[in-house]
Amino acid sequence: MVTLQKLNVLNRTLVIGRRWNVWWQNLTLYLPEQVTHVAHTFGKLHIRSAVDYFIIAKNEFPWHRLPDVVIARRGYDNYLVMLAVRERVSVVDITNTLVAAHQTDTETMDRRRHFVDHEFNMQHLPPFNYTDGWTSSSQYLTNLARDRLHNLTSIVIWRRQYAI
Repeated sequence: MVTLQKLNVLNRTLVIGRRWNVWWQNLTLYLPEQVTHVAHTFGKLHIRSAVDYFIIAKNEFPWHRLPDVVIARRGYDNYLVMLAVRERVSVVDITNTLVAAHQTDTETMDRRRHFVDHEFNMQHLPPFNYTDGWTSSSQYLTNLARDRLHNLTSIVIWRRQYAI
């Protein structure tokens, strides 16, 4: 059983995370419970600079501050996270508690680099420090907390502590 901890200090909230790249050759999944095992056994957590998924209520993000971009191209993810943090949107990195498996194969590995609009965002976004938009830039992150006595697993939201 998984429980959630209610955290009352969050403002408007953007939930983000990274995916697991799973080399998908001769793998079969039969049950949803197998996703985590397959990702951790045959996959690799995607690069630190990538933010692979975003969850936010439609009216909770300052979309008017986001320039025209091409979604799923370089820079969009980092700019979005950086902008959210600057605009006081609570950003929660759930990479540690949600497994998003990305089926990877030879054909799809480098295909996106050949798209005509591959560098569109980097040419049209205002200058910014892209590391300010990594998942590690979020103010919050989740982790699992296990209570073996009651056989419970909780998802706990922690405020990140930054070294000065």
